[in-house]
Amino acid sequence: MAFEKFEGPWNDAEFLGCRNLFCGDRLILDLFEYLQTGPDENVKIGSETISGTHTIGLAASSRIWRLTFERPFMVRMRDQNLKSKHQTEKNFPGRCCFSEQSEWINEFVFEQRLRLFTPTHYVFDLIDNFIEILGDSSPTIEKIANEISPGES
Repeated sequence: MAFEKFEGPWNDAEFLGCRNLFCGDRLILDLFEYLQTGPDENVKIGSETISGTHTIGLAASSRIWRLTFERPFMVRMRDQNLKSKHQTEKNFPGRCCFSEQSEWINEFVFEQRLRLFTPTHYVFDLIDNFIEILGDSSPTIEKIANEISPGES
C-alpha cells in the first residue's frame, strides 16, 4: 500500500499550511506556503542560545494554491501530535501524496454503480496537522491571489 508523491506547484515550498477547508458537494482546500514573518533573533533555551531563529507564517509573498475535489467521499483532519492506536509509522515520499490502495480505502465497500470510480487516498502532511481526503480522480489545482498586504503578516 505504497503512497506516491503528489506532484504540484508547491513542490519547492519548504513548509505548507491549510488556510481554508470547505466541504459540501465539492471539497476546497487552500494550501499556503509558510514564509519568514519576523526578523532573525537569538533564542535562549536553558543555558543554550540559538541564533538565526525567526517566526514563520502566512506572509504577503506566500503562494496559495486552491485544490478542488469534485467528488469527495470523506475528509479527516488531525493534529500532528495525535496518533491513532492502530497507526504504524509511515514514511511518506513527500508532504503531499496519494494512493489508490490504502488501509483507509479498504475500510469501505464501494457500490457497483460506482465502478468507474477510482477511490484515491490523498495525504497532506502540513506543518500543524494532517489532512486526508478520499476522493475520485485528481483535484483541479489553481494558484489564487494572496490578499494579505505587506505589513499584515
